[in-house]
Amino acid sequence: MVAVQTERIMISETAYFDTYLLHNSKEYNCGKKRPIVIVCPGGGYAFTSDREAEVIALKFNSIGLNSAVLWYTTGDKIKNAPANAWVEAARTVNYIRERAEQWLIDEENVIICGFSAGGHVALQLATRWNDPKLAEQIGVPSEQLKVNLAIVGYPLVYQEKAFPIEDMGFGATLISKPLTANERFFGEKRPSKEAISSMNILNHMNEQTPPMFIWHTTEDKLVEVTHSLQLGEALARANIPFELHVFEKGEHGLALADRTTARKSSHLNPHVAKWFELCEGWLQPYID
Repeated sequence: MVAVQTERIMISETAYFDTYLLHNSKEYNCGKKRPIVIVCPGGGYAFTSDREAEVIALKFNSIGLNSAVLWYTTGDKIKNAPANAWVEAARTVNYIRERAEQWLIDEENVIICGFSAGGHVALQLATRWNDPKLAEQIGVPSEQLKVNLAIVGYPLVYQEKAFPIEDMGFGATLISKPLTANERFFGEKRPSKEAISSMNILNHMNEQTPPMFIWHTTEDKLVEVTHSLQLGEALARANIPFELHVFEKGEHGLALADRTTARKSSHLNPHVAKWFELCEGWLQPYID
């Protein structure tokens, strides 16, 4: 059993993050600063999945890292959810860096992790943490928002075109006037080419993009494996270190692919479950 300290931190009226900080033992690693992994659950920007949240954070705790789960704003609470989530992720990083001494956080190892749409959130911050507009909006220097490493599973990397205008998206039956999928994702019913381009992670790669660990499955029908393949190609062109694992079998949303995150039998995949061990091996030279 890993002893952790938990706290819920509100960063807006509709978003918060939960901390999972390892206990500062008096017997081992006393006073040691540890890396922190900020986990962004998926859910198509309509909701945030429990299967990609606390259980992932605790898994990172089990290998000696601090963690947090970002519950960014989703659903019909706000238009242009991805752009808003980008800011909420940055506010989370800023809050954590401001308390690095108190929480014993290694400021050189602030790691963002995400799955599916949460992978899009993670990738937005990984590639755009140094955007001057972001620093201006939050009121801190860009370095305060820096992401040192990124870990993404079956990430949404781009949305090639707008959704059909009649598509009301998730939650349409829950409230009287739901947003269209376009409003939720792009901020407008008929998004411009510029709006669509701004949500494409491939357009934001730069020399300050951090090293990445990426994994996907070829059988993923919801977010096709080409998203991760193109992400890897873009990182290679930019000379950004990365590790990419593509597993043949497995549906979308496998999370840890073991019994701790399985909702149905098809979520159990012992081969894909090795992604976490591979990730730990990739992390080792960066964090040790």
